[in-house]
This record gives sequence, structure tokens and C-alpha cells, in this order.
Amino acid sequence: MSSKDYFDGMAARWDSIMGPEVAAKLQAILQGCGIPKGATVLDVACGTGILTPILLELVGQDGSVTGVDFAPQMIERARSKNFSSNARFLVADIMALDDEDNSYDYVICNGALPHFPDIKGALRIMHRVLRNDGRLIICHADSREEINATHRRIGPPVADDLLPTAAELKYMLEDTGFIDISFADKPDRFVFLALKHITSTARA
Repeated sequence: MSSKDYFDGMAARWDSIMGPEVAAKLQAILQGCGIPKGATVLDVACGTGILTPILLELVGQDGSVTGVDFAPQMIERARSKNFSSNARFLVADIMALDDEDNSYDYVICNGALPHFPDIKGALRIMHRVLRNDGRLIICHADSREEINATHRRIGPPVADDLLPTAAELKYMLEDTGFIDISFADKPDRFVFLALKHITSTARA
């Protein structure tokens, strides 16, 4: 079974699997990230739109939320929730976002990073679609240790989808061009924040 087939098959149960406890933890994480009213946000691998109501509340009517996911059934579920008009959902692989350069104030990757076959390549795309001085938020509602143990326990096709160590991920982000990197790996969260900043003399 491919990863896409696996996540399509999970779409009908995804909201119940995540549950209110996970949603509450993610709300607390995002509220602490300083996302302002009016921000444009890309939610990478958005699933069924778990983060969408949280993000819409943060960005307000003048902001916007774009959710992308490679699993069509996930996007169908997200669209069925009939969020406000400043939320949109696209069936797309992050690696195929060819026309979104410098488009977003924030890129959020929640619960998805270990599932990318090329993590560093995905980070490069996230850097490219951010506006200058835009911020990347990588988050999970569990520790790295628990996330990796869960994936191993589930088995194929996600058994080998493992989060890198904090040191490894920090190096990847720096090598991609992110600065001002901070992170937390606690029992209830794994969160990285990073800034895209390109000086006038630097290459985009």
C-alpha cells in the first residue's frame, strides 16, 4: 500500500483519531506562535482541516488559509466542512507547488514532516513559498520519541517515517537558509520555529 492510499483510507476516521485533546494541544501551540490578524498561511499536508478553524480564528477575516494535501479523500473531507471563503483546499503534493513562490507569511507543517520521502527537499519548497521574513512552524502534538514509536507500531507504510533528531532538523533548516531557529521537544509537543530572511544582497 502506498502512503497516499493509506492516508486516503484514514480520511473517514481522521477527525475521531485526532480528537479534541489533540486539537486543544495544537491550538495552544499555534496561539503561542504569534500568527497575526491578516496573515496568509499555508497548511502543508492539512489532512481533513484539523488546524483550519484554529488558523482562521488567528488570521481573522483579512487573512487567509490554504490547505494542501496529496490525499484526495482528506481534501474532500476538509472541503465538506464548509469553512469561510478565506479558506481553500488543494489536492497537491508539497513538492509540486511550482507557482507559489513568496506567497505566504506562515507555512505550517503539522504532523507530516516524517512522511515526506525527501524531508530536506520539502523544507526547500517551504522556504521558497514563504515571503521574506515569513515563518515556518513545524509541530506535532507529541514528543519525537512517541511519534516515532507510534509509526513503528503502526507498521507499513509509515513504519520508517521517522522524525529526525532536533539537532538533525536544525541543521537541515540552517542548510536550507532558515535563521532564528527555536525548538521544543517535550512530552506533549515537538515544535520548531524558523525565519526566512533574505538580505537585499543575498540570492533568493
